[in-house]
Amino acid sequence: MPYMQSSSLVAQVSKQCLYAADVEEGLPADSSERNIAINRYAEAWACKQLLVAEGMKHSSFQQQLMPAIEQQVATYKEDLLVHHFLDDRVKRASHNEVSLEEITAYYKGKQDDFMLNHAIVKGLFLVIPKRTRGVNAVKSWMLSSSAADRKKLKDYCKRHAQVALLEEDKWVSWESILARMNYYPLGSNDPTRVVKTNKFIHAADRKCLYLLKINQYKLAEEKATAPLEVVADRIKAIILHKRKLKLIKEIKANLLREAKKNHTCVIHVQ
Repeated sequence: MPYMQSSSLVAQVSKQCLYAADVEEGLPADSSERNIAINRYAEAWACKQLLVAEGMKHSSFQQQLMPAIEQQVATYKEDLLVHHFLDDRVKRASHNEVSLEEITAYYKGKQDDFMLNHAIVKGLFLVIPKRTRGVNAVKSWMLSSSAADRKKLKDYCKRHAQVALLEEDKWVSWESILARMNYYPLGSNDPTRVVKTNKFIHAADRKCLYLLKINQYKLAEEKATAPLEVVADRIKAIILHKRKLKLIKEIKANLLREAKKNHTCVIHVQ
């Protein structure tokens, strides 16, 4: 099938027409796959039109179902309009800033809701090409606490490291470290066992060296509360959601109060 103009007719059922513009979005680039996708879409569309036409032929179906369908459509349109109106009002009236004080206060009051459910670590994590020189120096810099050695390490990583996670005061997921480095400990179905038994890991495969210095760790099995920095984004989302719900409640209450005051809304309770 040659490339179709957006006005090209793809399929027709009675007076209902499907044009190329209706099916263009998301089509594969490959011409053969594109044709298959268009054909599949056209057949599904035609089948739906035929089913609608068959349903319309039966007066009993129309009498029984059409009022309920029309009511559902009307309710859906009303709900959609309300959703967009409230969403617009909330965006105009609210902001997305949440202070550290708010996050901390929520965290302290709800610590049971933030139990650690995965291993987290602090440390230094590097992936460097296997043939890179200076590996012993890199190890020495990683184990050193001096500012000068840390600067040497950062400079080295800029030139040679494929992956360099150097924020050693930041808690991060152990599983995400392994995935980011594409390194998985051999001989263990429990990656956290490596954390418990090693403070420094030097591993290699055909292409890369993996250097991991573990300063601290916390495990889910310890049933500890997750550190604030690990759950801060989650708490922020919760606070913003609660703020949104409160604002929506206020908008509804104000709208109803004004309507009652102006007598545009009268509620009769027997």
